Amino acid sequence: MEDYQAAFMQRHLDTEILCRKESERRVAAMHFGGVTIECLLKAMIFATLPKGATQEWKTDSTNPGHTITNPGHSYIEALNRHNRLKSRIVHFPEVRKWLNEVENPNSQNFIDMRYCGLEPDDESYKRWLKAYQNLKGWLQKQATQL
Repeated sequence: MEDYQAAFMQRHLDTEILCRKESERRVAAMHFGGVTIECLLKAMIFATLPKGATQEWKTDSTNPGHTITNPGHSYIEALNRHNRLKSRIVHFPEVRKWLNEVENPNSQNFIDMRYCGLEPDDESYKRWLKAYQNLKGWLQKQATQL
């Protein structure tokens, strides 16, 4: 069974290390930053499951006591499984921009960044890093209020 909250914390630490000036690994930071947000979104989804439900995704062969299926690596699909969070984002267009920037840095999905051999330019990286930090903070705040 996945522990998305613990995975979020570990991927967050990984991303922080990769972003440090002395070890700056931009492509890896963008990839792991995307995974960090994915884990946070999935942890937030699991936090909304009904009492008594198992914290696992509904599949054809499992019935965990809810109907929520795994959104994969898609932030949009994750939001479609958390209606209250999705409705909050509607009121914050800046958050929607951050989601897009973190999910698709340099117009490439964060998962596919693992195959990228070229480091992004300074401007693109700084834009991504700011979006990542803002999005992570905003989502963590929402997690305490939903």
